[in-house]
Amino acid sequence: MCGFAGIVTWDERFPARPELLQRMADRIAHRGPDGRGIHISHDQPPTRAHPVCGMAHCRLAVIDPDPRADQPLVDGPSGRVLAYNGEIYNFRELRRELSALRPDYPWRTQCDTEVLLLAYDVWAERCVDHFVGMFAFALWDQPAGTLLLARDRMGQKPLYYAVAPDREQPSRVAAIAFASELAALRCLPWMDASMDPAALAGYLCWGYIAAPRTIYRGAAKLRPAARLLVEHSRCAEQRYFDPNQPPAGPSKVEGDGIAQTREHVTRAVASQLVADVPLGCFLSGGIDSSIIAAAMRASVPRDQRVQTFSIGFDDPRYDETQYAAAVAAHLGTEHQAFVVRPDAAADLPRLAAVFGEPLGDSSALPTHYLARQTRRHVKVALSGDGGDELFGGYDRYRAMWLGEGFAAMPQPLRRIAASSLWQRLPGVHPKSRLARAKRMLRTLEQAPPQRYGGYMRLFGDDLLHDLLHPDLRLDAVEQAAWLPDLFAQLSDGRDVVQAAMAVDRITYLPEDLLTKVDRCSMLHALEVRCPFMDHALVHFCAALSTAQLFGHPVSAGSFMNARADVSKRLLRRAFAADLPGQVFSRPKMGFALPIGQWLRTSLREMLSDLLLAGGSIISTHCDLAAVRRLMDDHQRQRADHSERLYALLMLELWRRQAC
Repeated sequence: MCGFAGIVTWDERFPARPELLQRMADRIAHRGPDGRGIHISHDQPPTRAHPVCGMAHCRLAVIDPDPRADQPLVDGPSGRVLAYNGEIYNFRELRRELSALRPDYPWRTQCDTEVLLLAYDVWAERCVDHFVGMFAFALWDQPAGTLLLARDRMGQKPLYYAVAPDREQPSRVAAIAFASELAALRCLPWMDASMDPAALAGYLCWGYIAAPRTIYRGAAKLRPAARLLVEHSRCAEQRYFDPNQPPAGPSKVEGDGIAQTREHVTRAVASQLVADVPLGCFLSGGIDSSIIAAAMRASVPRDQRVQTFSIGFDDPRYDETQYAAAVAAHLGTEHQAFVVRPDAAADLPRLAAVFGEPLGDSSALPTHYLARQTRRHVKVALSGDGGDELFGGYDRYRAMWLGEGFAAMPQPLRRIAASSLWQRLPGVHPKSRLARAKRMLRTLEQAPPQRYGGYMRLFGDDLLHDLLHPDLRLDAVEQAAWLPDLFAQLSDGRDVVQAAMAVDRITYLPEDLLTKVDRCSMLHALEVRCPFMDHALVHFCAALSTAQLFGHPVSAGSFMNARADVSKRLLRRAFAADLPGQVFSRPKMGFALPIGQWLRTSLREMLSDLLLAGGSIISTHCDLAAVRRLMDDHQRQRADHSERLYALLMLELWRRQAC
């Protein structure tokens, strides 16, 4: 696990100078504290015939810590250069296969980086089809004059790029720069760092900025499962994997799917235990992390230690340490529980800097604290992220199903159910059952695409109209249609639950959750692996029907009563014998902090000072009277605007960190 940055240039106006590469490396140094390398292909001015490639790499040594495995890795005979971030879990199997295909190849290292480099020599850009893992890489093929940028199937590892177009031939590029984090691209003197208004509008709609956009006009994200080939200064992007497309041929789901679920999850966990350094497992005591810990314990010899880690907080609504401890005792792991006293005012600016653009997910804070504490003991940790998107764990999936039965209700009952009277009920904590029911009821009369979009929206249409200046409202309207339109596209051949999960797997999962996990962990040089993101497991889950996911039609009672939860039925039944019963019977808590309370107390002054300051990005693009109303309604507990105010706070913190 590492960070890298680089430039390929065909134009002397955009040189790949060592000092620029050093500055880019400085911006991502936290991702790889174990070593740094810089390589420049030659010291002559770049031309069309003789482009220059410069790469910088910061290494976190997890496999083969020998210095010969440092990067950028250069193949002497061919002149190819590779900078790579991630882990290829099947690299030993690939090494044996490649050795049979290239019996005379003189292996220099025991690392997966060299396997990747030789795999490109054998399979060219199709090499990514052979990799099982999480990765992002840049490979400069000097003899062919081509650059290959690629990203793993689910988007676990990030890759950003910026292009300087050729003024005389617009179809060509004069230079392309790339990096693991946006902050490194900000070092480029030629990148357009002005804010993209459509990206801002999209962020306020959904809480994140989806690929290929970034907050900057001049930078882009490479999409998950994409490879970008720059050949003779022309760019072409291809997708090589669809997480929502089951394998070709007959359905691979046999019977009720329980035995296959267990087999896929167990195999995925076992495959991701490859490392030459200590590794552990995040453990909250919830279903997903407990199953990963159980599979990890079962995959290693009984005399080999398994370390698990959890964090706790003062507020019992957000503290799961007792449940994690019970699971750890049941499994016999060496468990560390950290009691954290958050200092959000000090930590939020650090997170804003490492994200490089706004991210409105407040669970980044507990993820940051857990990663910071865990890194004091191990370099690698397994996580349960992705279980909800694969096995139907979110309330919104059940709400989508229940909404389908709404049309069959008698008209008087439909009128009562959809009545605005529900919204007049007293303000409640956002994690309560009543709050969940209110969120569902207010969307019952909408079509499925709009209903799904309503569950995901950060700012609704009315709030966004009041908040934004008129010049951004058209962008907001266009961005607000994005997820409902995508839902409608993915509804072909799927019911509403399958469509909602399909959208989440290509939007919310990579753009929010996996982004959060990568940045918060790599801020502390901790590698986090997510076995649920194993692509064979993802493909298996894409073939599951809603009946297989839930077992039977979801009732209103099961939605209101979390103890009768039918979500993640396959995981529950597949691992019921491995874990204490309370793992499956207690209500889902999620991974969060009392951000709403903090915004009324310890963060109140910071929120006011930043959002209402003259010259803030909020004052430039938003109506401050609307912002004050949000703050006042939240302060007086007339409404819970915690996630909206947090998103605005992170937007302003990003702007200040970027300047």
